[in-house]
Amino acid sequence: MSNAEGKERAAISNQAMHLARRVNVGDIVRRGARRHRDKIAVVMGETRLSYGEIDARANRIAHGLLAEGLGNGARIGALARNSIDFLTLYFAAAKAGAIFCPSNPAIPDADLVQILSHAEVSAIFIDPDRQEQFTAVASRVPSIRKIYAVGGNGQADFPLDSLAVLSEGQPATDPETATGDRDIAMIMYTSGTTSASKGAMLSHINVTTGAVHNAFAGEVDENTIATAILPLFHCGQLSISSGTLMRGGTVVIFDGFEPATLLDSIARERITWMFALPAMYRALLAHKALDDTDVSSLGFCLYAMAPMDQSTLREASLRLKARFALTSGQTEAYPPTVVFAPEYQLTKEGAFWGRAMPMVDLAIMDDKGNLIEDGSVGEIVYRGPMVMEGYLKDPEATSRAFEGGWFHSGDLGCFDKDSLLLFVDRKKDIIKSGGENVSSVKVESCLLAHPAVRTAAIVGVPHIRWEEAVVAAVCLLPGSAEDEGQLIAHCKRHLAPFEVPKKIVFYSELPQTATGKLQKFQLRRELQNLFRDQPREIQ
Repeated sequence: MSNAEGKERAAISNQAMHLARRVNVGDIVRRGARRHRDKIAVVMGETRLSYGEIDARANRIAHGLLAEGLGNGARIGALARNSIDFLTLYFAAAKAGAIFCPSNPAIPDADLVQILSHAEVSAIFIDPDRQEQFTAVASRVPSIRKIYAVGGNGQADFPLDSLAVLSEGQPATDPETATGDRDIAMIMYTSGTTSASKGAMLSHINVTTGAVHNAFAGEVDENTIATAILPLFHCGQLSISSGTLMRGGTVVIFDGFEPATLLDSIARERITWMFALPAMYRALLAHKALDDTDVSSLGFCLYAMAPMDQSTLREASLRLKARFALTSGQTEAYPPTVVFAPEYQLTKEGAFWGRAMPMVDLAIMDDKGNLIEDGSVGEIVYRGPMVMEGYLKDPEATSRAFEGGWFHSGDLGCFDKDSLLLFVDRKKDIIKSGGENVSSVKVESCLLAHPAVRTAAIVGVPHIRWEEAVVAAVCLLPGSAEDEGQLIAHCKRHLAPFEVPKKIVFYSELPQTATGKLQKFQLRRELQNLFRDQPREIQ
């Protein structure tokens, strides 16, 4: 046998092995269609697709992508709101071997240009009603050669090709692209709560592990009817929806959060499972229609991104009659990594994150790289198949993130006597005031427990006496008239003197990402001169 023949056989064998050992995000709907072909997989408004229908759609789009040269490692962007099309495109890109690069369409155009250019996106899929804006963005990205509509109809008023045009005439069979478990499925840019965004490269095994963990943490089964309220371009909601479909449940998709619409859908669709931010749960509890709406189908409610104060948690558990849990994770360690289970929700008070997922190693590390096992505070570090492959084009940041053979989260925490993880703060959010370390999370939780407070963020602001002064940025609930003195008095009743805010600044809205993460770096920038002209003796 010649060398050429030997190489050819080796190549064929390698491809066959890839197919036999394949891990591909698109397999979630393919396998779902084999098990539950006629069962409803996704709902949005009046549109309902079965598992067989969403898999066939994803296959046709995947073949269309391949025909356009957008498979096998090509990077495709998505600037779009929640829709069935968005979720279908996500699975189709994986089936084609493309790399899905979703971004928040609400961020400034300059940031979108930077992200799309950095990712070297070849094509983007956009909302029809924002074609002018996003076409202008695309014109500033040299690598983009094609723009498609997500949900567009291809008519004269919207000349771009839609998913329907892209998939027209394509077969409904799976393209069976050979993908390895460590091939990149997505590049997701970190949400930039503390610094500039970085592109986390997520492999098929990373994303699939996240789906498995969500199904496990959320106790999802074939009878689950789950919400998709938060943006699908965010890793948390996308992973939850994938986990629901992996277990054979149904995903009800919403284009944003509106309490009346959500309550109506819970009653009409008999929704059993909900994922929302704490502020969303508070809005539901405050809505006049809640007591007149049949929410008896709800059994499990998940929250994340921010702490849930005990009074809200108790009221929500009573009025929604559901079990509550919290999960946490981050883009780089595809969520969730930990779960604070329902049985601990009202018995453990504090910013608990709970226990690690089954395929996650969780530890606490000191500044010297030693693992801590005595309950002391240190950095939360992870190992497991959910950890990203690295940061795109940033080997230095990747090296720092993986120092010592663990992924460094940038979060501080400790284990309590029951081996539950207690979150202390982001490393950058610990405030050093008058020689004391102040946890912004603890002070925020105190303020959120006040019945007049809707949202709160704590930052450290330069101060000539304290080095950093504890400052609270607060949004009040509509109709509330509490002043600074009343909120500070509330804090003095529950916090140590050094933890009490030196100043409270009232906002109508706090700067945040599309998924509700507070962007404290913006607050620090806005408030950095708050104490500049005050004499040293003023506390």
